[in-house]
Amino acid sequence: MQSGTLVLAALLMGNGIVFAQSEAEIRDRIVGTWKLVSTEQTLKDGTTRPYPQYGPHGKGFIMYSRDGYMCADLVNPDRPKWADPQHPTTEVKLAAAEGTFAYCGRYEIDAKNNRLVHLPEVATGRGFEGSRQIRPYKFEDGRLVLSGVEAIEPGVVRWKIVWEKVR
Repeated sequence: MQSGTLVLAALLMGNGIVFAQSEAEIRDRIVGTWKLVSTEQTLKDGTTRPYPQYGPHGKGFIMYSRDGYMCADLVNPDRPKWADPQHPTTEVKLAAAEGTFAYCGRYEIDAKNNRLVHLPEVATGRGFEGSRQIRPYKFEDGRLVLSGVEAIEPGVVRWKIVWEKVR
């Protein structure tokens, strides 16, 4: 009986090694361009909604390079169009800005905790520059899913952003 327990323990430990990915393996999977599939916020009452800023048809890209840089850009494609792109009004510019978010900088991979850490050097939201944006991740059906507990926005308990690699 004791040898059977040892064999089972060895198999379980072996499976853990098989499923654990190194930083290099994760980098190989994430490097490239990913297109936004969906954004989702889970509210305190359990209901879900797309991020209001990007609307139900949000568009965007996130790119990871092998040399450790990343860039993300998300927009609400339903934001007002500029009637005169050469001379937009202040109101139109503000509406466009409210439906857009981007940042770029270095990234780190925390393979042990399944987290990507974005380190924005430039951002449309000035508060993001120089910050550490922790992005828990998983790969699901060929997609990159970033999700976690919401700590800032009142009424929201979880967030999720799903990306699909551009082929």
